[in-house]
Amino acid sequence: MYQFVCVKWGDKYPSEYVNRLYKMITRHINGEFTLYCLTDNSSDLNSDIRPLPILDDSLSGWWHKLSLFQENFHGLKGDFLYLDLDVVIVGGLDEFFSYKPGFFLASKDLLTGALNSSVFRFRIGSQPQIWESFQENAGFISSHYKGDQDWITEKVDQASLWPGKWVVSFKKQCNSRVEHSYGIIGRYLRGKGLIRVEGESTIPEGARIVQFHGKPDPEDVMDGPYGIYKRASWIKKYWF
Repeated sequence: MYQFVCVKWGDKYPSEYVNRLYKMITRHINGEFTLYCLTDNSSDLNSDIRPLPILDDSLSGWWHKLSLFQENFHGLKGDFLYLDLDVVIVGGLDEFFSYKPGFFLASKDLLTGALNSSVFRFRIGSQPQIWESFQENAGFISSHYKGDQDWITEKVDQASLWPGKWVVSFKKQCNSRVEHSYGIIGRYLRGKGLIRVEGESTIPEGARIVQFHGKPDPEDVMDGPYGIYKRASWIKKYWF
């Protein structure tokens, strides 16, 4: 049984994003699986998705990811693949569970060099120091670190990276950005509709998951360009 988990907190993403994630997993995994959703609001979730209540109401946003590293997380056991709600799955997922058993696996953030926490594999209870050390000084950490992935990078043991281009960044690896943005002037002209971003982004060969960190979200570029980013009509083939 393959096990997946995601986090939906607040109103940034609707339940439909979780439901789409479930359907994408269905099309790209060979075998039975369960998708758990750590959430403060389970309304409108697909009945096959298993909601899990938020464990610490004092946290907000991405910091809830850290609670996944509790030694006894909702009584669950085994290996899990965590997925952000704004990823687009474009290839097979089976090997995400078999590659380098026993290791914490993630991709490298191409902006900061830290481990990117959009897609990571972990074993329940194997990295309790991430949560426990955060709990000791949560207020300071959440105000002085940019996000959960910086804390995970600092505290994780036995970490390794996904191979090749299994997990890619839409912004950095999908030929998505215009060659010349023309700075503030370009932003003004695009806003007025006086210039338009042309062309189509592409999925790199071998990619299995595309990360959409920050803006744009998949829906922003599915039917046309967004700011300096090209249209990604291929999203319609996978994100439903």
